[in-house]
Amino acid sequence: MFGVDEVFVEKSFEEMEEDMLSHQTESERLKKEAAELLRRSDELRSRSVDLRSADPEAAEEMWQESEDLRGESREMMRLSVDSALKAGEIKHRLEIHDQIVAVVDRADEIWKGAVRAGRPQP
Repeated sequence: MFGVDEVFVEKSFEEMEEDMLSHQTESERLKKEAAELLRRSDELRSRSVDLRSADPEAAEEMWQESEDLRGESREMMRLSVDSALKAGEIKHRLEIHDQIVAVVDRADEIWKGAVRAGRPQP
């Protein structure tokens, strides 16, 4: 239907607003989780460097765990951006809806004004 997702056509304004807020909340949660994973990765890297001369095998395991955490962090950031983009898309649709409603309301006001003014009868 005119290139519009069926999901959005079937949802009410309030449902779309709830979805937008949900995506924004999810994006923030994922961003914080990604930052925490990155912080833990940095700690492991630092400990790995300190341990490198004493126990190279343990240091390598820490480094690998750090790399795994960095990978998880990148994935969390990707998901965060994806949720933020979805929220932005919904917000844009809601703004378009508001603009359409405003135009219709204004047109209705103009029409009522024209009817009240009336035309003189010949």
